Amino acid sequence: MSASDWTRIVGSAKEVTDAYATPPPLGACRLYYVQIDERDTSVTLMFETPALPEKPPLTWSGTTYNTVEFYLKFTDVRGLRVTGWEFSARDADVTLSPQGGEGVRVTVEAEDSYLDFTASGSALARFRSYLSAGPCCG
Repeated sequence: MSASDWTRIVGSAKEVTDAYATPPPLGACRLYYVQIDERDTSVTLMFETPALPEKPPLTWSGTTYNTVEFYLKFTDVRGLRVTGWEFSARDADVTLSPQGGEGVRVTVEAEDSYLDFTASGSALARFRSYLSAGPCCG
């Protein structure tokens, strides 16, 4: 499975696959935000990328943008492990591995930062564009 095939693992990713001929690989996106919600047993990861879609959603027409962000929400999270968490985590390697019919394993690794869990469900929670004041990804 190629690095851009995350859209085959994450549910409800049609909005991304409709917009991009080849969705940006997670490794080419900056991990900007992580929310761990113990009440909802969910983890949400927000990524941003300067890779603009070839066929942006109609709702984006007439707006100026240079950055795309998307939120991936993982539900029914179990086996959550976090070791350290540094600012460098924004440049993390993020791996999504399908677990047969048991969901997806998510691993986030960066210098001095590690996050790992398994989730029964996953979905694209948000997909939007905006005008960034500077380059989003380095």
